[in-house]
Amino acid sequence: MTTNAASTTTVSASTSAESARRFTPAKVREMLWGYAMIAPLLIGLIVFFYYALGTSFFISLTKWDVLTQPIWVGLDNYTRLLNNNLFWKTLGNTTRFTLLSVPTGLIVSLLLAMALNTRIRFRNVYRLILFLPVLTMPVAIAVVWKWIYNPEFGLLNQVLGMFGVAKLKWLSDVNLAMPALVIMSVWMSAGYGMIIFLAGLQNIPREYYEAAEVDGANSWQKFWRITLPLLTPTIFFNLVTSLIGAFQVFDIVYTMTKGQPLESTRTLVYTIWDDGFHYFRMGSATATAWVLFVIILLVTIVQFRVQKRWVHYE
Repeated sequence: MTTNAASTTTVSASTSAESARRFTPAKVREMLWGYAMIAPLLIGLIVFFYYALGTSFFISLTKWDVLTQPIWVGLDNYTRLLNNNLFWKTLGNTTRFTLLSVPTGLIVSLLLAMALNTRIRFRNVYRLILFLPVLTMPVAIAVVWKWIYNPEFGLLNQVLGMFGVAKLKWLSDVNLAMPALVIMSVWMSAGYGMIIFLAGLQNIPREYYEAAEVDGANSWQKFWRITLPLLTPTIFFNLVTSLIGAFQVFDIVYTMTKGQPLESTRTLVYTIWDDGFHYFRMGSATATAWVLFVIILLVTIVQFRVQKRWVHYE
C-alpha cells in the first residue's frame, strides 16, 4: 500500500512538473503571438465567408428590395423559382454552355500542351502567347470578340467571305449565339489548361516511352497506353475547375449578348445579377445563387466519387 501511494505521488508530481514546464510564460507568449498572427485570417473567414453565407441563406428566405426591411416568405422564393419556366430555360442554357465548352476546352488544351511539349523553336514564346488571354480581363476580351463577331464589319465574317460564306449574325442568331460564346470562352481559357497539362506531361517519366519504343509501340499506342493513363489526375483537376467555372459564366454573357437573342444565352449567374441588381429582387436572386451552389456541389461530389474508376495515380 505504501509503495503504491508513493508511486502515485511520484507520477502526480511529475505530471504537475510537466504541466508547469508546458505553460511557462515563454510558452504562453508564443501561443498568444500565434493566435494573434492567425486572428486576421480567422476573423476575415468568419465575417466574410461564414457570416456572409448565413446571411445570404436568410435573405433567400425573404422578400427584399434593398430599400425596405426584408419580409419573411420562407421557401416561397424556391417554390416560385422551381415553377418558373425561365429558370429551367436558364439552367438548360448553362448546362448546354458547360457541356460544349468544357470537353472542347480540355481537348484543345491537351493538344496545345502536347504540341508545345516537343522540341520546337521558340517554344517558350508560343507558350507565352497562348497564355496571354488568361492574364487579360475577360470583359476586354469580350469587347474585342464582339467586334470580331460583328455581322457587317467583323473580322470573322470578312475572312469567311473570302471563301464565299455569307455574312453570319453570330450574336443575334438563336442557333449561333451560344456556339459563338463557347468558341470565345475556349480561346480565352485554353492557355490555363495548357499550362496544367504541360506540367502533367513533364512529370511522366521518360523511361516509360523508351521501354515502349523498345517494344515497338507507335505514337498512338504510346499516347493511349502511357500518356493518357498517367495524365488522368491532371485531366481530373482541369475537369473539376473547368466545370465550376463554366457553371458560373457571367462576364462574357453580360458584355456580348445580355442573355439574348430570345434568352438563348441567359445563364444562371446572369439571372442572379439581373434579379438582384436590375430588378432588386434580392430574395429571388439569392435563392437562385443557392440553387446554383447546390448544383455545383453535387456535380463536384459526383466527379470525386466517379474519379476512382478512371483516374490512375502512380
